[in-house]
Amino acid sequence: DEHQHHNAPAPETPVDASSQALAEALRSSFVIVKFVMAALVIVFIGSGVFTVPPQEVAIVLRFGKPLGGEGQLLGPGLHWAFPAPIDEVKKLPVGEIQTVTSTVGWYAVTPAQELAKAEPPPGESLNPAVDGFTLTADGNIIHARATLRYRIQNAVDYAFNFATATNLVQNALNNALFHASARFTVDRALRHDRAGFKEAVEQRLDRKSTRLNSS
Repeated sequence: DEHQHHNAPAPETPVDASSQALAEALRSSFVIVKFVMAALVIVFIGSGVFTVPPQEVAIVLRFGKPLGGEGQLLGPGLHWAFPAPIDEVKKLPVGEIQTVTSTVGWYAVTPAQELAKAEPPPGESLNPAVDGFTLTADGNIIHARATLRYRIQNAVDYAFNFATATNLVQNALNNALFHASARFTVDRALRHDRAGFKEAVEQRLDRKSTRLNSS
């Protein structure tokens, strides 16, 4: 009888089993790495999404420089930019009225009293260490304060010079209050021509703002 002999498969060696296990582990690791990389990409893209609320605009600074200048101001809604440190988003409330108050000529009050609008009358004596005041044309001391409301016109310049611009507006209002006081007698400022006193403050502010815009 003729018999067909087949070669029996070689038994699996421990080395082959270890290689197969290593290959499976590497494949699993690559799958995990791909998943993590995909998740990081999604997080990176999502972190660049930002919202500009109503009555505000935004400007994107890329490495400190504005993208496109004034024409690239972003209006209300969803927008995207590269996350920091590549891009920086500055939001400006151009549609809102900004308020600056000068109290350099006002007597001392606590924040709680000012917030509650329950300020006490000025004391009988003046304490220069805590009380503000202005001098009138006839050498009298009065207490005066003023509130200025304004809107932002040049958003790009304001974004780069926010602290400087705010200080300039505050200083201009303080200067206008002192300047107007020095032009009025105490009776005119407090009794006979309070509207004229206010107009003098406004005129001084107009001149100061013209100089600020040209500088």
